[in-house]
Amino acid sequence: MILSGKRPPSPDTCTKSWAGPARQHQWNSKKFPWTPAASIHSQQPSLGREGPVSQSLAQYPRKLWRLGLFLAAALRGLWLHRKLPRNATRLQCAEWLHQTCLGGLRALHVEVEVEGRLPAGGLIVSNHVSYLDILAYSTALPCVFVSKAEVQQWPIFGPYARWSGSVFVRRHDRGDAARANVSVGEILKHRVPVVLFPEGTTTDGQRVLRFHSTMLQPAIDSAVLVTPCAIRYELEDGDGAREVCWWGDMKLLPHVWNLLGKKSIRARIFFGEPMTATADRKVLSAALHAQVVQLHDERHTSNQALA
Repeated sequence: MILSGKRPPSPDTCTKSWAGPARQHQWNSKKFPWTPAASIHSQQPSLGREGPVSQSLAQYPRKLWRLGLFLAAALRGLWLHRKLPRNATRLQCAEWLHQTCLGGLRALHVEVEVEGRLPAGGLIVSNHVSYLDILAYSTALPCVFVSKAEVQQWPIFGPYARWSGSVFVRRHDRGDAARANVSVGEILKHRVPVVLFPEGTTTDGQRVLRFHSTMLQPAIDSAVLVTPCAIRYELEDGDGAREVCWWGDMKLLPHVWNLLGKKSIRARIFFGEPMTATADRKVLSAALHAQVVQLHDERHTSNQALA
């Protein structure tokens, strides 16, 4: 069926897939098998018989075409945002971002697959590997994000993050974290899912860093469920750790420009079993970290076994 803004009812275990260019939506009870791929540390971008310069020139039309499609999706998102009421609720803003990201990932030729039960509310805790994480999670379900304050200055991403109601927080500033926690608590009370990346930074996707527990406090205060998640990417023609994951001192715009030339990208999101927030956020943080690591490592191991 054609994917619409409304999400079908979530069974206990499910796989949901959005195929970008075909605009298809599949809903199956069976798991979608992992695509065989070599370790991202050892796999280098395939250049075939052509040299790097020839391949770069060959990708140029694809990059320009997808950039145009992405900008068109962004403009459509702007038009949809202008149709929102002035006093739009957090849920309405999240639904708007959901619709906008569907078009954005379709333009970038990114397919999103979801395994597990989609949470209807509460806090979602995930590892963080790329700016695509925001688009992938928002495509999976309408939600609000907790983002670092620097995102507000990014081209396109920044304004859209503000319009969607993202909660921005200055890292290493406890006073600002307390302010952000109040905002997150208000969103949770309205049963809008909130996505948190407690690593506080992005990685190359090979491991899950230590979690910072400060932003878990609103879930405890609101007595909501917390869902552990893991996200991974599969790249058909390149090295995911360098060309999809965005980390370290990588520059944003050159990274995006290179990404536009990839044949196809698959984002896979794994939702674990939700857990009740405990009174001690340090204990909750450790338990969530263990669950996210398990989700991440199980899928990574399965992928390597099929390679």
